[in-house]
Order: sequence, then C-alpha cells, then structure tokens
Amino acid sequence: MKTVATIKPKEGSILLIVCEPILRDLLSRTLRTQGYTIEASSVGSDGIRKFEKRKAKISLAMIDSSLPDVSGLDLAKRIKGINGSTPIILIKGRGRNLGPGELEKCGVDFIVTKPFHMDDTLNLVERAMIHLQDSDKSGGG
Repeated sequence: MKTVATIKPKEGSILLIVCEPILRDLLSRTLRTQGYTIEASSVGSDGIRKFEKRKAKISLAMIDSSLPDVSGLDLAKRIKGINGSTPIILIKGRGRNLGPGELEKCGVDFIVTKPFHMDDTLNLVERAMIHLQDSDKSGGG
C-alpha cells in the first residue's frame, strides 16, 4: 500500500474551496507537504474573487459541491467561464448522484467522493495536473 510520504513533491497552485474547516485544513496541509501552493476559501464568493485575481497562476480548483453561498457546480461553471483550461475536481458527498452530462456542462473534470482516502485524492490531483499539462501541449482545453 502506497503511503502519502512516498509521493514525490509537485509544483502548482491549487484553489481549494471547502466549507468544512477540518477537511479544508487537512487538504491544505497535505497538499502543501506535497509541494503545492494553496489558496483556500470557505465560501464560493471568496473563492471566485481569489480565482479572478490569480487565474493565470491557479493550476487546479478543488470545489466542495455543497457550499453555503453557491452550488459547487455553479462555481465550477463560473471558473471554467473565466479560464476554460483550469482543471476542476468536485468534492461531493455520497448522497447526490451526478450524471456525466451534468458534470461536463458545468466543467467538472474529476470527482472525489467523501469520505475519501488521501492517497487516492493525491493521485487524482496529480492526474488533474497531468491533464492540464497535456491540455497546454495540445494548445487548449
């Protein structure tokens, strides 16, 4: 079984928009230990402001599907409208099933379902970063 400590440090800036303080802190600390720079927000309105200010530097957005002020899907759609090449990971609870068409329409590239294993989530972040690099090489998203 692979442990978090064996994953090599990465580069990139991640916008993390998660309302639950414990989960936001856990993800922030873990991703920082892997070499990522983190911009964290607890609400969508603050997250979108941060994205608008730093859109050229944000490599990935991780968005909780259930934020107090906006739907995670609506926020994903807004971020994709600002920069369509930014990969988006939606963090969702087990209760709601989302169809591929709904996810694609909102610009969600990857999903992680709570509760999640951190190793799997780190692997998904790495896949999203590779997705971004491949998109950059091919000339767009």
